[in-house]
Amino acid sequence: MDSFTPEPVSSEPEDWAGRATATVVGYVDTVRSATTGRALVASRIAVYALAMGLIGIVIAILLLILLVRLVGSLTAWILPFIEDGEIWGSYLILGILFMIGGLILWRKKEAI
Repeated sequence: MDSFTPEPVSSEPEDWAGRATATVVGYVDTVRSATTGRALVASRIAVYALAMGLIGIVIAILLLILLVRLVGSLTAWILPFIEDGEIWGSYLILGILFMIGGLILWRKKEAI
């Protein structure tokens, strides 16, 4: 009688399901980093630029208020015909300065 000898069982079973899963996950991660990664970076840049723009506008408004108050105080101190608390002198001075700046920029623009 022939005795049946089984094939030796390898100590490391084939893990084809694990390797296939790892391969699919690797491809998915590669595609995701190539597409979604760029979109995330672009959206972060857009959000930070918008936030910095809004903060810049607020700072510009506060600086303009400070400038009006400062010029108002200086005009009341320097010019004797403007009483303390009257702000029309600072409006006049800053209006003339902004108008001159606008005219200079208007002359520098190129015709479209």
